[in-house]
Amino acid sequence: MGTGKTSWSMQHVNENEFENVLYITPFLSEVTRIMNNTNREFKQPIYKGGSKLENLNELLDCQYDIASTHALFKKFDDESRENIKKGHYTLILDEVLNVIEPYNVQKDDVSLLKDSDCITIDEDGFVIWNKDKINYDTKYNDIKMLAESRSLVCIKQSLLLWHYPPDIFTLFDNIYILTYLFEASILKRYFDLYKIKYDKKSIYSENGKYRISDFCLPDTKAYLKLLNIYDGNLNSNIKQKQTGLSSTWFDKKVNIPIIQQMKKNLNNYFRNILNAKSETIMWTTFKSSKVKLRGKGYSKEFTTEQLENVENAYGFLACNARSTNKYGNCYNLAYCLNVYLHPSVSQFFRQKGIVIDEELYALSEMIQWIWRSRVRNGESINIYIPSIRMRSLLQSWLNMTLDYQNVEVA
Repeated sequence: MGTGKTSWSMQHVNENEFENVLYITPFLSEVTRIMNNTNREFKQPIYKGGSKLENLNELLDCQYDIASTHALFKKFDDESRENIKKGHYTLILDEVLNVIEPYNVQKDDVSLLKDSDCITIDEDGFVIWNKDKINYDTKYNDIKMLAESRSLVCIKQSLLLWHYPPDIFTLFDNIYILTYLFEASILKRYFDLYKIKYDKKSIYSENGKYRISDFCLPDTKAYLKLLNIYDGNLNSNIKQKQTGLSSTWFDKKVNIPIIQQMKKNLNNYFRNILNAKSETIMWTTFKSSKVKLRGKGYSKEFTTEQLENVENAYGFLACNARSTNKYGNCYNLAYCLNVYLHPSVSQFFRQKGIVIDEELYALSEMIQWIWRSRVRNGESINIYIPSIRMRSLLQSWLNMTLDYQNVEVA
């Protein structure tokens, strides 16, 4: 983070004018940034009498340079695949893609679809929509569409996962993934599973130019003086185990008094200990838990649309935020959660013989969030981390005592 990954990518685009480029980033504001800061005429897919995907496919067919979002990239179809291969595209992927996610479906729906012979589950766990039911028009059309593109996986006979088709990554002439702690990501395990080969590199700046080098671990001790991690009574007055503050922990009624104490702690931390102004505050917890913790002076939350049109944002920022620079003026932070991988995602990889390092995954999620603040500009921040586990992970990372020899930048 902060080594110039995006700057390098824009430089690369400018220096390789005959390369067809598909630039994928999480936010529309970043799409605009790419379009405004390169010497290429990037096109952005729009609604043009149909869907954005239809317009994207038209642009790909004409072999334009295209800048778009992760959300649209996840919807690529057979026409997209054909046009990418035909156009000899280079993919620049800003931040790792969530290639496997829980799919929101009722448990009984899976049983109903099986019993009605609409779907079967193949030996690899993929949901198959049976051909003799292909013309059925039901409320399960989304499932039918995803099953046809081999994008749904069934776990434990009842839970569905959205699964990105790995063949997409074989269609590009070149792929660059811009991220930190790639080793901690789901995408890394996904590449391992489907034997998608990759090289790890680092980026550095020299004489005003950004260059790619052999991979090297960054010196995280350099950030010790920039992160003032709260260490006081607001940690000890919350009784918790190592798994405390997880998403399931917040849902248990027995923890309501502790959650109420944490809300008091947040108010005390921001108003009394830091005397923080609202526009300097950035905090997070799980989306389902924020109403339980938010309070006066730190209740502001910017919508996605508002973020696109504001220069400086503050307040609540989703714990999985990526790529946005809009919180770069915030320096009074609170990270009120304990990150674990969704059990169904872990189960999917375990069934394939792949184990994910939960500690590394949690650390990566937290660091990505922290780096939305002004620390990305080399300025100091204050941060309150009530979770024992998450606080310990960050301190280990700063002191370079965490065992992450295989952590790599892609």
